Amino acid sequence: MKISRYEIYHEQKEEKLKKLYDMIGFPLKDEAIALTAITCSNFAKEYNDCGKDKIYEHDGLAVVGDAILKTILSIAFFTPAMTEGDLTSIKQGMENNATLQELGMKLELPEILFYSNTDLQGKKKIATAVEAIIGAIYFSHGFDACHTFIHEKIMPLINVSCDH
Repeated sequence: MKISRYEIYHEQKEEKLKKLYDMIGFPLKDEAIALTAITCSNFAKEYNDCGKDKIYEHDGLAVVGDAILKTILSIAFFTPAMTEGDLTSIKQGMENNATLQELGMKLELPEILFYSNTDLQGKKKIATAVEAIIGAIYFSHGFDACHTFIHEKIMPLINVSCDH
């Protein structure tokens, strides 16, 4: 007997939230935002087809997280002598999908995410989850918490350091 996405979600959400909070280093204030951050698009669609309620996928949060990640990396590596091209090149080397995909694997995101079989295929899927988690941190705890998370959890894993 196949277990429905509805059953999987409700049986595993507390465990997955705990893993998310352990990875981040603190709980998010809004559980709904936290759950959205770890829910991939196909899983949400399949859940909503059979669920009694509605859940949301993380792609919208990822847009916010992407902007915050770019901002924090730009601030971290800016020097007055740097050209726009130099800064863009450094930033793109760190926040591209392949780098974020590798980072997500190091953070063991597949253990945290709600996903269906096709949700994690391709280089962008785990990267999207990393960005969504950053977006969720922002909405829960603000820019400073994102700054701390990126400097403490992301930059060391992508072998990046800065003096700021």
